Amino acid sequence: MIQKSLFQTATRIVQLGNAITWIRNQKTQFMDLTSTQSEAIRYILRNYEEKELTAADLMENLQLSQSTVAGIMQRLQNKGLIKRTISSDDNRKSIITPTEKGLELEAILREKAAETENILLNGMTEDERKEFNRLLVIALDNANTERLKGVESL
Repeated sequence: MIQKSLFQTATRIVQLGNAITWIRNQKTQFMDLTSTQSEAIRYILRNYEEKELTAADLMENLQLSQSTVAGIMQRLQNKGLIKRTISSDDNRKSIITPTEKGLELEAILREKAAETENILLNGMTEDERKEFNRLLVIALDNANTERLKGVESL
């Protein structure tokens, strides 16, 4: 028999991820966006002025597969939130930029993200919030290192 306490951390992280996704879906449904779509457009809005964004950038920074990013980009484009243009340097790459409609979402997406973060961190002191974020970075780095090992071993 497996001890219940053995896998509590991973179970709680999965439960937390599911709860966050649910909260974010609720907060963005009035914009006809899913949690993942809202994170993608937020990433685009934060970064498009600094460099030419590609699907590879979204894959790397959001830790999503190529097929998932392709679907997200298609849905965001269908909703009129992004446009894709061919790179002047490499005609195999599409550059992703927000449309006017996409730009209009920036403030509200920032507000919804802040609301979600406040829900998650409610009841924590400032020191606990910092420690929680510090530990999340370590856990995420560990998971990403393992993901890279898995990719390299294929």
